[in-house]
Amino acid sequence: MSSKRGYAAKVYEAADLWIASALKSDDSLFTPGTPIWSPEWLGEARTRFLDRPDEWEGAGFSVKLETVLAGSPPQVYQLVGEALYATYLIPSTPGQALKIERVNQVLGWSSERVEIPSHLHDGLERGISNPGQFFIANFGIHLAFVIEFAERWKEEGLGDELLNRDDPESPWKFREFVTGLTPRKMAARYTPNSPNFQRMALLHLAHPDSFESMSTNHKEMVANAPGFQRFATEPTDDNDRKIQQIRAGLESQVGRGLSFYEPEIRAQWDDRYNPWDAFIERAKALVNSGVIDQEVRFKIAIGKSLATARDAILSGADDWRRDISKDMGKGNIIHFIPRTNLLGWMDGHPDAALDAFMSLWAMDDSPVADRIRGFSDGFPSDIVSGAGTRMNVISVPLMGVSATDYPPFRVKVFDDAYKLVGYNPRDPNANESALYEHALGFLDRVIKEAAARGLTLNNRLEAQSVVWRVRGGDDDGIYDTDDDTDSPPPTESPKPNMANLAQDLRLPVDFLEEIQTLLEDKRQIIFQGPPGTGKTYVARALAKHLAGAEGSVSLVQFHPSYAYEDFVQGFRPAPVEGRPGFALRDGPLMRAAKRARENPGARHFLIIDEINRGNLAKIFGEMFFLLEYRDEKVELQYGGESFSLPSNLYIVGTMNTADRSIALVDLALRRRFYFVEFHPDKPPVAGLLRRWLQDERPDMEWVADVLDRANRLLIDDDNAAIGPSHFMKPDLDEAAARRIWEYGVLPYIEERLFGERDRLADFAFDRLRGSTAAPAEDGADGGDDDGADDALS
Repeated sequence: MSSKRGYAAKVYEAADLWIASALKSDDSLFTPGTPIWSPEWLGEARTRFLDRPDEWEGAGFSVKLETVLAGSPPQVYQLVGEALYATYLIPSTPGQALKIERVNQVLGWSSERVEIPSHLHDGLERGISNPGQFFIANFGIHLAFVIEFAERWKEEGLGDELLNRDDPESPWKFREFVTGLTPRKMAARYTPNSPNFQRMALLHLAHPDSFESMSTNHKEMVANAPGFQRFATEPTDDNDRKIQQIRAGLESQVGRGLSFYEPEIRAQWDDRYNPWDAFIERAKALVNSGVIDQEVRFKIAIGKSLATARDAILSGADDWRRDISKDMGKGNIIHFIPRTNLLGWMDGHPDAALDAFMSLWAMDDSPVADRIRGFSDGFPSDIVSGAGTRMNVISVPLMGVSATDYPPFRVKVFDDAYKLVGYNPRDPNANESALYEHALGFLDRVIKEAAARGLTLNNRLEAQSVVWRVRGGDDDGIYDTDDDTDSPPPTESPKPNMANLAQDLRLPVDFLEEIQTLLEDKRQIIFQGPPGTGKTYVARALAKHLAGAEGSVSLVQFHPSYAYEDFVQGFRPAPVEGRPGFALRDGPLMRAAKRARENPGARHFLIIDEINRGNLAKIFGEMFFLLEYRDEKVELQYGGESFSLPSNLYIVGTMNTADRSIALVDLALRRRFYFVEFHPDKPPVAGLLRRWLQDERPDMEWVADVLDRANRLLIDDDNAAIGPSHFMKPDLDEAAARRIWEYGVLPYIEERLFGERDRLADFAFDRLRGSTAAPAEDGADGGDDDGADDALS
């Protein structure tokens, strides 16, 4: 069983609980001891849910479901909620937060409120397989199949007869039942095999050692791959049985559990698969978004600063430790514990540290391996241990020799990237220099593979920045269990996991991580773009996510009459000793700063909506200085009090670039904020509406075509593009889309095209829609989801 479970152990634990509750008994997954999965309630759910297909037309999934369940007994609402939970166990989309929200939404329709128990939340965290578009577009039939399956199971009186994992025949009897089940309702709209993904999911959850979590198409490819036939020692035409033999043979060779979707394994059964294709395609998107360029510039600046420290140390300057200390803490390139230990060693043993840095920074043509060995020999292992962690520390000052040739190193980042493309893994016993040279060889390979696919990466630093982002997931830190067992674990708050937020926002995780990096560097950022691009929505969601339970988020909106007294501090009418007078009142900035100062261990956010609609010089006053110099104090305009901005207070502004009445933003403000583009035709907002519609309203995907065509007609005005959020509404249908266009979008277009009324006819809703393909009936092609790429996440 361990070969299948791994990181997804919580999924299988939840699946086992559901099987015990719903199939082996008539119990409840959420409220044990309550008969929920009984024939009575399954029959009632089928009557309301499955026997009314006509009511499933013309509305969003949640609206449909609420309609057909209206007036149900509480047990039916809970049954459907638990069935929805079970349906969500295998697919990796949507994200955990959205899965939990949707299940609790169904449960909330009941008069007897029940929620998913917190210990079951982890079962929805990651999923196991990518279900493909058919699953997303036809989610209702997969949920319906779970209910249909459970009811037929009870009718047959099967109990746990086919769920005994110790009985070698049990899995095959279970498969016969699942694959032979033809839904009694709604079946005419689909092939007899539909929904194939849900059938394969049930097989895998019930008997994970017998059935892979992959489509039947991929099973066929694995079972018949020529390179795997040597493992099929017992001839059989049954693909599942053959794959069992293949897995056993492969695992006996590698000595561990494996996934058939690991790059080096998949390449043996999928002739079309080249892991470098996907890797470089992702890299292209990152390069085009500007993320890589920003990161490279940031690291080059660190390299230049370290080069200055190098010159100082080689010239015999006395203040070399101060310069190095300042540069080693930038950008979180080194974790704070080994960085603190390194700096403490430099202060306590300056002569030994000087010799080590002299070896690393020698002005000669020494190979990089010799430089690393020279530093490592003088750097005690009891200060920082583990070859991976030590090389991370060494790689940063090495940037002072050449940041483009010797970029920073983290063992976990490179290990993840090696796996992604099937590159030779590092030697677990390698020393610091061997680890780094292996990584440099990989970066050279990345540059070569990128060039072969039309992407130019000019140096190793650009390649390293690509690797840092493409390798996926959150940065788990530099601690590596193979190298670093003696090092203490990190004690600071972990970097928040962006994956779930990225799924909920339908934005790339690297885009959100880059925003966090920019915030940590400058503490201020502005989202700029045309209206309707989600700037404020993303700002609030990201701020709430980063602040967590301990932090705070507040919002203020600027306007032309807003002043310093409103934002920072000023006198306001108030009774003074019972008589009319004025009292000094803090504005939102002072209040946010106070909260941040009182709780220094958390992040606190102040969101300024429409930041460019106010007179910024008038509103910010002396705060301009503090935005740039957080460690300094200034005397406030009122009261004469000294004041500074806490380092844990972050400011996020939003700016509408389509507002022609707004003057250019003060250059002083531009220098103090990073600016992030939100544009409908540029990543990551490009395609956002389509992604949302595919998840939430697949029958309305043609609206994305309408919007794309309209934006192409507006291409001569870069800030006139129409944002996707106009149409991201859960109750969106054709009538609503037309209403939004006529009364919301079209007046905006008319204003942008003032003096060009002859062009307005091109933006008629019916004309734009007529230029797109007519939407297909939901499921009318009778298609199956068998072609989905079910790669294990």
